[in-house]
Order: sequence, then C-alpha cells, then structure tokens
Amino acid sequence: MAGEHFPVALGVASGETVASIPPIVNVRDDLRRARDEADADVDDDFETVRDRLDAFGERDRADREGVVDEMDNQLLRVEEQLDDDEATRAVRSARNRLHIYRESLGESDEDLLVVDSGVRQHEEPEAERSETDEPLPVGEVTLTATVANSGDDAEVAPIVRFYDEAGEEVGSARGPAFDVAAGTEGRMEIDVDVPGDATRYAVSVVDAA
Repeated sequence: MAGEHFPVALGVASGETVASIPPIVNVRDDLRRARDEADADVDDDFETVRDRLDAFGERDRADREGVVDEMDNQLLRVEEQLDDDEATRAVRSARNRLHIYRESLGESDEDLLVVDSGVRQHEEPEAERSETDEPLPVGEVTLTATVANSGDDAEVAPIVRFYDEAGEEVGSARGPAFDVAAGTEGRMEIDVDVPGDATRYAVSVVDAA
C-alpha cells in the first residue's frame, strides 16, 4: 500500500462549474497512440470520443456517468475492428481508465463529485502536473483535487487509489476530513507517496462519517 503523509491545505470556491477533466478519464494520449498504430480507419470513431471528452467537464455527475459509458462503448467497437497489437493495447488502456473512473465515481457519495485533480512533485509547489502524457511521479507528491458538493453541508474525506499499466490497483490512501458547504466546491491539497509501479491514479470522496 502507498505510504500516507497528509498535510492538507484547503480553499473553497463558489458553486461555479469547473470545466476540467480528471487525468484518469482524459484518454486523448491513448487515442493518439492507437490512431498512429491502427490498421483500420478509426478516425471518425476517435473523433466521436474526443467530442464527448470536450463536453465532459461541463456535465453533472449523472451525465458524466452516461458520457463515460458512451466513450467505452465507442472504444469497444474500435477494439473489435483492430488487428494491430499496439493499437489494441492503447485502446484497452483507454478503456481501463474509463472503468477505473467509473469505479471511483461509484465509490464517491451521491452528492459529491471530484471535478478536477492534479499531481506535482512535492518539492515543486508551482509546477502542477496537467498533461496526461507525462509519467506519474513516484515517491512523495502533492495531490490536489476540487470537490463539488450538490447536497447539504458535509465533512468529507478523499480516497486516492493508484493503478499500474494493466489497471490493477497497487496502493491506496485516505486523506484527512475537510468541510465543503452546500452548493460549493472545496479544493484540497495533500502529500502522499506514489508506489513505484503506479502509472495512474483516481480520487473518490466520501462522507467522513
């Protein structure tokens, strides 16, 4: 399991939507790899998935679940068309990430949604990781996440899970509780140790009780 070290800094924003995509579900890098290696014409299929990603950040929780299902079904159709091993692996990687996101969404409480997250090296407080092509830093990192609360005032806690290239969970950690008022967004910042074989992460958020 990942080592736990959780200094936390919080900020609370207004209830405005954050038009962003959690890195685990931003599969554009996998789509580029698959497109470059594909032995079939899948450009239109990938364009459909990218269009769904463009709209993803503006959606509420229920709509996000539907968008993820649409992308997964589209990528399954692409996978069935491919014979090239590298392209197939890239599509499967994208689908694994969508499955991980769906699981993290299911673990979060009904009124809580992680709308954005990022990871940066612990010693680089201003250099937040945002590009999905960059490898996940190993060792102690600072993780940020913005949590939207569509329900009542709540005391919540983040759960971070780390996954390897095959989508298998290789570590997890729980952060300290913090308050998010009804109809607002709260931003958390915690330090956590990333396992050496982790390539992806996902954040869910639960009622601290």
